[in-house]
Amino acid sequence: MMIRDYLMLLSWLCAVQGKTGYFWHITDIHYDPKYTAPQGNAPSMCSNTRSNADSVPVRLDRKVAGEFGAYYCDSPWALIESAVNAMRSYGGEGIEFVLWTGDALTRTASMNPELRLQCLRNLTDLLSRTFKEQFVFPALGHEDIGESFSQLADLWQQWLPQEALDTFQTAGYYTIEQSSAKYRIIFLNTNLWLNTADSRMLYRTGSSAIDNTKDPHGQWSWFESTLQNARKKKETVYIVGHTAPGVDDRESGAAALSERHNAKYLELIRLYSDIIRGQFFGHWHSDTFRVVYSDTGVPVSWIMMAPSVSPSRPGGPNNPGLRLYKFETDTGQILDYTQYYLNLPQANEIRKANWIVEYTLRQYYDLQEITAFSLHDLAERFTQSNNNAFVRYYAANMVSLPRDTEQVWGCGGPLNQACALRHYCTVTRLNPESFKECYSTYAYALASTGPSSPRLHLSPSLLLLLVCAELLWNR
Repeated sequence: MMIRDYLMLLSWLCAVQGKTGYFWHITDIHYDPKYTAPQGNAPSMCSNTRSNADSVPVRLDRKVAGEFGAYYCDSPWALIESAVNAMRSYGGEGIEFVLWTGDALTRTASMNPELRLQCLRNLTDLLSRTFKEQFVFPALGHEDIGESFSQLADLWQQWLPQEALDTFQTAGYYTIEQSSAKYRIIFLNTNLWLNTADSRMLYRTGSSAIDNTKDPHGQWSWFESTLQNARKKKETVYIVGHTAPGVDDRESGAAALSERHNAKYLELIRLYSDIIRGQFFGHWHSDTFRVVYSDTGVPVSWIMMAPSVSPSRPGGPNNPGLRLYKFETDTGQILDYTQYYLNLPQANEIRKANWIVEYTLRQYYDLQEITAFSLHDLAERFTQSNNNAFVRYYAANMVSLPRDTEQVWGCGGPLNQACALRHYCTVTRLNPESFKECYSTYAYALASTGPSSPRLHLSPSLLLLLVCAELLWNR
């Protein structure tokens, strides 16, 4: 073959495969400006703990806390700065943009409005200085609701074009069209759909409250219209937000979105799954994923949830985490991601934050590609006793938490088998009612396997799942 032919072949392959790019996903920073590390023999405090229902100051133990934080406190500035520095170090020149999916600050009750706004400004300045050549695209979390949309729009206007600012400053949602490629990013304000008793009080226009039982701020009509226009223009789509549908993988049955909005979201995802290339969320703080199925049970889409920077959360802490995605810039197709993490006790001990690779998705789980089908198959592998997929998932879920801490909070505790079952049902059942049915069925079978019910015959998949749970318990 002539050199010219080789060049033509190479050019064709590049055109087919598309350009490879990268983007960061950082979420749930929960900056606590009042955190102070223990000094000498004197104990210190963090102003907040996400393990308790109330914002109560917590005494720090010098053995497990330090400059970069503690498992029961939100993030000090040193931790946040180390995370952003790691993003700059590991990203290189291939970074296209940054997704920042909300909950920038610690609990709203612990800070006055002036301090909140200043902390948001400090975080914005840090990201702006770090990513001078890239856009940082923020999505609102439920801890970001103390300021008006217009205040936040002014703060983030350097990253958002006018079309995006027009909707963000009135409702907190927007879309970004990649003019050089055929994909767009849709940023949702999931706070408008929250499953809370006072959700209609979260956002106000003048003196009238928004009723989230209908279509608050017209987000549903805007969302569907944006998807329709993307299909007409033959664009592919990323969907980005703070709170995903479904339930928490560590607190059985805890749903964040209201039932109405949860169902509506899944309905639209099924309807437009042919153009959706990925969904990216935070909120739960854990490293996990979800599979969306059609009405007939066929896997049609997937959701990735990145772990938090904050090490603290209800239901058990994490090590801090960051995620770097690899994708085709022409089509938006996700090729892989690399998960980075910080060993928090070690960082505090040596007084240096060494963010390192925890795993890469495809290698870690032995995936040939990232699709709804491959992730469905991965979830099914959780139930196979001769496969270590669930053990790997569980370690990643808590971001390589030290074993002694994991035993207190996670599946290493006395609820091991039930915990393992809950993870499986959480990943594959995004409707809260279907989750409850899945989990209660498994839990009943688990309880019925004792001496009092010797005649019960479990399904092969359930038996395999229980065996997997036992292997995890004894590992």
